[in-house]
Amino acid sequence: MSSSQPAPVVSIVSVARNERGGLLRGLGAIQSGTEVPAEMIVVDNGSTDNTAAAVRHAFRDVTLIRQDEPLPAPAALNLGAASTRAPWLLFLDPGLEPVGDAVRTLLEHAGSHPDERLCTGRTLRDGADDGRTVEAAPTLLGTACLALSLPFDPERLPRLDRAIGGAVPALTPRMLLIERGLWDMLGGFDERLPTADLSVRARALGARPTLVPDAQMTANPPSPRPARLVSTALLTERMAFAHRHLTPGRTRAMGLMLSAAALARSVAGEPWLSIRRRRSTWLSSQEPMPFVPVQTRSFVRRDLPQP
Repeated sequence: MSSSQPAPVVSIVSVARNERGGLLRGLGAIQSGTEVPAEMIVVDNGSTDNTAAAVRHAFRDVTLIRQDEPLPAPAALNLGAASTRAPWLLFLDPGLEPVGDAVRTLLEHAGSHPDERLCTGRTLRDGADDGRTVEAAPTLLGTACLALSLPFDPERLPRLDRAIGGAVPALTPRMLLIERGLWDMLGGFDERLPTADLSVRARALGARPTLVPDAQMTANPPSPRPARLVSTALLTERMAFAHRHLTPGRTRAMGLMLSAAALARSVAGEPWLSIRRRRSTWLSSQEPMPFVPVQTRSFVRRDLPQP
């Protein structure tokens, strides 16, 4: 950035893997759709579709971080955030295009509500909220629905009226604005836990995760919320979250519930068969689990903006 350009007010971080078309459209829409001084960071998380070359060619002022082997989502988000310098961080999924100046709307709300310190907006699919920016942290009810493979998922807050907005349990990194000072105090995402852990820890520091309904973006191309795939990694995250945030009794109940499901349903084959065989992995955890701050990775390759 040259000396004549204003210092960035917000650092926008996107993580992409084989999403070149949507990423390029989204970057262009963000750049042309906001007047807020911003720096943009893209983490190419192991793409094989020439994402890095396309970003370098089309957006010379974007900081590109290339990762040859894909990282878990929280780790990739931390990696992008480590290269930022603005007083606000905005995590955005690739392919999101603002409706109006959504970035300014989020920042103006955050600036006028200093007690909140992290907020999100709404992402739209065919003109309707796709329900992907807010969530609840893991619960016993959600674990029961997961164990029984019920179609109802209370942790996705299906009854929340997203047109009203206000305080919500937790934010997802699909669209997440957070104050730099709070991010530094939290130490970023804990890479072993669900991303909802960030909001839970923020609330413990007095911050209030908030939905700002007027800050809207559309997905390009539109896509439904991906199905939650049951895996050993998912259960490991869930049990680790329980050991940190839930009471010992609730943690034991969650473990017993998932163990019973793994035993009963392993006769049907994968994925529960592998989950049952590895139950010692996802059931075991330190109690309570300590927070692991962001680790520095020296092997990352950065393509910095050209002067």
